[in-house]
Amino acid sequence: MNIPILNKALSSNELFIKTLFKRPESLSKYLPWEEYLEDKRMFIQKDGSLGVIFKISLVEHEPKTSSEILAAISTLKGWLSFNENYTVQVLYDQSYIAKRDRKWGEMLNAYPSPHPVSFKLFQEKLKCLKESDQDKIPMNRETFLSIRYYPEYMSSKGSFKDGIQTNDQLLYRETTKFVKALKNFDQVLRGLERNSEIGIERLKANQFIDTLRRWMNPVTYYKREFAQFNTNSSISDQIIFNSPILDYKGIEREGVKSRTLTLKTAPNFAYPGGMAYFTKLDFPYRLSLNFSFPSPAKVSRFFEIKEFFLDKTQTETGKRQLAEIQDVKTKIAHEDKGLYMTFTVSVEAETDDLLEDRVNQIVSIFNNKLECEVIEEEDIGLGLYLNALPLNYNPQADLSTQRFIRILRSDAIKFIPIFNSFSGLKNPLQTFLSRENNLVNFNLLENQTSNHTVVVADTGSGKSAFILDCVQAAKRMNPEPLIFVIDKKSSYKMMSEYFDGDLTIFGANNDIPFSPFRGIYDEQKISFLTNLISTAVNLSSPKFDIESEHTAAITKSLKLAYINKLKRAGISYDDGKLVQSEEDQIVELSMEDFVSELASLTSHEEFEKLESSIEELLNKLKPFYGDGKYAKYFNTTSSPKKTDSFFYVYDLDALDGDSTLQVLMTMAVFEEIRQKIQLPENQERGGFIVVEELGMLGRNNPKASEFVIDAAETFRKLGFWLIGLTPTPRNYFELDVGKAMWAAADNFVFLKLSPDSVSYLEEKSTLFDEANSQILRSLETIKGKYADVYYMNKNKTKQGAFRYIQTPLDRWLAPTNAKDNQEAMKAIKAFKDEKWKALEFLAETYPNGVC
Repeated sequence: MNIPILNKALSSNELFIKTLFKRPESLSKYLPWEEYLEDKRMFIQKDGSLGVIFKISLVEHEPKTSSEILAAISTLKGWLSFNENYTVQVLYDQSYIAKRDRKWGEMLNAYPSPHPVSFKLFQEKLKCLKESDQDKIPMNRETFLSIRYYPEYMSSKGSFKDGIQTNDQLLYRETTKFVKALKNFDQVLRGLERNSEIGIERLKANQFIDTLRRWMNPVTYYKREFAQFNTNSSISDQIIFNSPILDYKGIEREGVKSRTLTLKTAPNFAYPGGMAYFTKLDFPYRLSLNFSFPSPAKVSRFFEIKEFFLDKTQTETGKRQLAEIQDVKTKIAHEDKGLYMTFTVSVEAETDDLLEDRVNQIVSIFNNKLECEVIEEEDIGLGLYLNALPLNYNPQADLSTQRFIRILRSDAIKFIPIFNSFSGLKNPLQTFLSRENNLVNFNLLENQTSNHTVVVADTGSGKSAFILDCVQAAKRMNPEPLIFVIDKKSSYKMMSEYFDGDLTIFGANNDIPFSPFRGIYDEQKISFLTNLISTAVNLSSPKFDIESEHTAAITKSLKLAYINKLKRAGISYDDGKLVQSEEDQIVELSMEDFVSELASLTSHEEFEKLESSIEELLNKLKPFYGDGKYAKYFNTTSSPKKTDSFFYVYDLDALDGDSTLQVLMTMAVFEEIRQKIQLPENQERGGFIVVEELGMLGRNNPKASEFVIDAAETFRKLGFWLIGLTPTPRNYFELDVGKAMWAAADNFVFLKLSPDSVSYLEEKSTLFDEANSQILRSLETIKGKYADVYYMNKNKTKQGAFRYIQTPLDRWLAPTNAKDNQEAMKAIKAFKDEKWKALEFLAETYPNGVC
């Protein structure tokens, strides 16, 4: 051994370590990133190698069946099908979303000109998420696939067969090699992109540098404006803002320390989806899998040597190892591939105690879930941490660290971390937390063609509060959408106050501020009233048959009553003379007006012969006018309303015991909704029609079913969507209106359900499989904390669970019990000129409600 050379190498290494540790600002000089080729979207490293970084679209694991997880994992084979000129890194990063992250501002201002109440409620929700307890801080998860290519010319010694070359010739030869390597690498990458079934997107230099800055500067990054990539400077020099503190164990950046764990032995068994265990951790960490690709000859030679020494073994352990080697050789012969894998986990924390606790949690997963051993690196933790950074790994690192594991490609793909919890939808009107603490963007308007929604949940699960949150969040949109709520013992009184709502409570103090006759009188309105009156006769006198002449008489009487009342309304006194007003008049008929015209209809020649039929019809209508049982519901006791409200609530609770009145008033409410939706000024607004309890429409209410079926198509074209709620799944399969609603639905929302209810749904619907059935059974509602929600669309392209957490302001906008509601009304009266202060007062005084 040449001792002087060895001493020189050792002293150089020692000098490097001292320089690195004593002058940490020099770290950037040893980082590998140099240039970026914009047209190819590739990186050139300082050593001349080429690289590319892909951002991976993570797979939401929770609603996946076992077969779907297997299918997702199997598609990763192409990521590990390279030769010895390549290295591959898969880096999975879980980090806190910082309070100063740009993401919060982007979410808050996503919708220009929102309703001020909705804006403040959303602002408060984001504030609560940002200031959550340590175990509930929102997480962000990303996976990066880095591929580094070492062209053949990198190992050339620079000799040429043609003898001595001129500088121009040398430059030409080197340029030609580089261009050829670039072209070959690009073709390989295009093939990978074309064949990948999991979404992958190349990172640009700006995106990559921004990510590295966030990792290396966990505090300063958020205090700086977003800086563009400087093409005139090395990428490595644009990463670090403040000098990190380096140590053998790890690196400390601006108060955040790291520790690195390495997989010591391959797990006793590998199975797809095993990496999903790590999504349950509630702190930052980084999983890194570095792969190199030994030549087939090198792999074969290794196993032949092992097999040679085990061939004559007599021990049971030796025989088992020999059988395993022979099995591996068989798999390689059948197009499997031998790889070198270095698996590291970097953990971060601000204090040593917290760091130790997190390390222990990681070790527990490896030991108990994956049944393998790990090493907590005391001497090479820093090196392994840096090696894990994208495009910062090369096979030479394996020779120095000796942490690589020989593994088959078919097993290695099972360790690739591609899983995330439910991340939600694209255009967030609302933001929640998943059950694994990542942000979930949500709205009920995600489907491109239709967004009718059914909600199924037990009583007390929080379904009304959740839908109310969806409804008020829609008011962030511009133009402000129309909201209609058909309710029972309305939970929307408080919300009606804040959104200038029009609240109609049937039967309140015998005063009915509603009439089926109010609205705009066009042909559709007359047709509806004819149908309403005919239905009223059928319901009150089931044995009486409405004939065509009855229908004709009803229609004619309605038209005459309207014309005559309009004429009367247009007459006024001017200097003692009667004159006709030229202005349009808004008039409202009553049942009395209609009956008066019907009684005198025989004076018209065409109805002279129908005197007996009309008399009989008048007799059947007695319950609906004069002193009749239902007369007050057809003769409003308040003046006609003309409001510009975009929020309407109809409380039908008082009608619950009378099926006749229930059907008729349901028809009247639906007609009023139809009219308001079809007003020219409202057709661009869109909105929701919420039926808070489907059962309140009656068990046999064909009119409600007809409305749902018709509205499902008619309203869809205008951007208005039905939302149906019920605490009993049977209502969707036994009630006519429930069947119609379930058939029309494109969104399905579930909160806590009893096991019997889940079993019933599994039996009645094909929507459920082994995975989402299990999720339904796991949903919980913890009073005062959260309600689990499970969402899926009809074709199940989007589905997942998340947690609805009410802020105190949310809670007081939707008081769900009598005591809270009484306290809310007191506050409204006390702060009648400053309603927002009433809500703030209630939230501060009773953050969890009165009860």
